[in-house]
Amino acid sequence: MASDQQDPDALRVYFSEELRRTRQRAKLSQSQLANALGCTPQWICQLEKTDKTVSEQTALDLDTYFKTDGWDQDDGHFHRIHTAIRRAGRLRVLRPGFKTYLEYEPKAIGLRCFAAQIVPGLLQTEEYAHAMMDPSDPKDTLDARVASRLDRQGLFTRDKPAMTAFVLDESVLRRPVGGGEVMANQIDHLISMSRLMHVQVLIMPFEQVTPEALSGGLILLTFPREPELLYIESGNIGHLIGEPDDVFMAGVYFNRMMGEALNQAESIEFMRQAREAYS
Repeated sequence: MASDQQDPDALRVYFSEELRRTRQRAKLSQSQLANALGCTPQWICQLEKTDKTVSEQTALDLDTYFKTDGWDQDDGHFHRIHTAIRRAGRLRVLRPGFKTYLEYEPKAIGLRCFAAQIVPGLLQTEEYAHAMMDPSDPKDTLDARVASRLDRQGLFTRDKPAMTAFVLDESVLRRPVGGGEVMANQIDHLISMSRLMHVQVLIMPFEQVTPEALSGGLILLTFPREPELLYIESGNIGHLIGEPDDVFMAGVYFNRMMGEALNQAESIEFMRQAREAYS
């Protein structure tokens, strides 16, 4: 399976094969296993034919029943395959270039981000993230995309959280992604995040016409020893840039945008007022 570790479809087939093999080794029919798990034989049949999405609870239940290695720590055989499926699914739906970026983001001790259109993924609520997705995509794909964004937010809650600064264009607050309730909750989340010691959320109002802000979003990553990196997106392609001159100029642009943005207290009040439109 080593060559298929990045292919969620291949991993689903592997899960199905392992389920069938384990069941047959235990000399159980599909009906007998279904009775033991409290489900229908049709459910087991669909799992073994990869016709059903593998849920985390199903994987845990199988590990518990078969007492697979690590089952008592929620790290049994089937749960490990399920985790690999989710991880591979997330990587599949990432835009080109962003996968490389994600290798560096968790290592950063500092992050600066300017968002010109939507709330950046690191600050999105689950509902907002879902509302950003194309509803015509398969549910597995949508869930993988949302899970990937939410997992990244561990940057704020780890033992030594990164120092982060976000400048959000006013349009981020005015664009009604997901409708009124979703936006009201999203703005509440932004205000909550902005009160954390290691998070700064500043708003760039429409009347501040800053040339740098009109050029699009960017993310700057700072590391303990390695040089800074710049991440920008163009169309559906992400670019991770390490050229010192480009990274330096992006830092200059970001500092200018911070200077033109409202200060923290003003930004919080601005967000409160913007939220009233969704109440």
